[in-house]
Amino acid sequence: MKKAAVYRFARIILTAIYLFAAALMQCSVFPHIRLLSVIPDFALCAVVCVSCFEEKRVFAVLAVAVGFLLDIAGAATYVISPVLFLLSAVIACVMSEKFPSLRLLSAAAGTFFGSALSSVICAAILKTKGAPFFEAVLHTALPQLLYTAIVFAPVYLLTKLHYTVFRNEKR
Repeated sequence: MKKAAVYRFARIILTAIYLFAAALMQCSVFPHIRLLSVIPDFALCAVVCVSCFEEKRVFAVLAVAVGFLLDIAGAATYVISPVLFLLSAVIACVMSEKFPSLRLLSAAAGTFFGSALSSVICAAILKTKGAPFFEAVLHTALPQLLYTAIVFAPVYLLTKLHYTVFRNEKR
């Protein structure tokens, strides 16, 4: 097997491990590290950051897989995470292809889109359960968006380090 193929295979395997670890951390660690009584979209940040560096087929499969893993681990009633993760990752990927030197901005835009959509969906679900929509947005959606923004910076730096080690600048 060629050396480049081995590096590609190792990169994809380590990326999958990284994303599944992010999903598991979101379900196990972050519920105990709440800020304003919300949990950040840690796995969403990781998936979107990976999409700015990884091949399209690879990040698409991993985004859907991580979304399903989160919904299964969280015993979600509504299975929307795979679609949300894939849509956010595609937005970040398209932006990073158009502006390759602005990957940080592309990842931030994809994360903001996904987190904002997730927050609105969460507020809508709370509204159907009887909570006032304005209160749900003010006390749940906005803090979740803020906490995700705080978590985004270290996740992006870790992802960039991973892809700097493997030097995957081509798609």
